[in-house]
Amino acid sequence: MQINNIEFTKLEKELSETGKSLLDYLAPDIGKAYVVAIARERCPACHKQKPKLDKLAATLKQKHKEKIAFVRIHVKRPPNSEQESLRSKNTFKHYFYPTNLIVLRTKDRGAIEYYRNVSPHMSELEKNIENAVETATMIKKEMS
Repeated sequence: MQINNIEFTKLEKELSETGKSLLDYLAPDIGKAYVVAIARERCPACHKQKPKLDKLAATLKQKHKEKIAFVRIHVKRPPNSEQESLRSKNTFKHYFYPTNLIVLRTKDRGAIEYYRNVSPHMSELEKNIENAVETATMIKKEMS
């Protein structure tokens, strides 16, 4: 599996139980770029992005191996209920789906948000992922 799928409610529970910040949870290791897709059920744009992101993840995982990780946060939207979606928007500080993030861990500032966009074109996302992998590699080298 190229993309690790995490249910948003599981993420909420783990953050609550561990006391970790969202970014620390998403980017535990220095030297790796973490690509996060926040997607919601019954979201046409999310549905459209899914196969494109899956293909991009497969290509970049093959190229960068352990220097990159892909995570899809799955937000449920039962009929007549926006509660989980609203909590996701509060947690991630976003408004639209799908929202894509790239998170890196640094030595001096912990995990940082490197990139954020709503439903980006895959070529733009790929370019930013490539830059993030290069930056993550430089951060790791500076530590040695």
